[in-house]
Amino acid sequence: MTQKWTITVTTESGETFTGAMTRQQPELVNGFVAVATEDGEWIFLKPDTVTKMHFTPVAEEATEETEKE
Repeated sequence: MTQKWTITVTTESGETFTGAMTRQQPELVNGFVAVATEDGEWIFLKPDTVTKMHFTPVAEEATEETEKE
């Protein structure tokens, strides 16, 4: 199963935020929707301002052990 996801969040104001999330990270952090950007920053959005959340699985890269099988 995929462990890494690309998340796209759209707010009521029409702003769109895209970032990354791993399976271990909760969707809500201290009552906020947390989005990690590619440059390592975090954006925290109030859930009542979020109108849409879209999760896309990131394909896992093959490792040497996987390739030998």
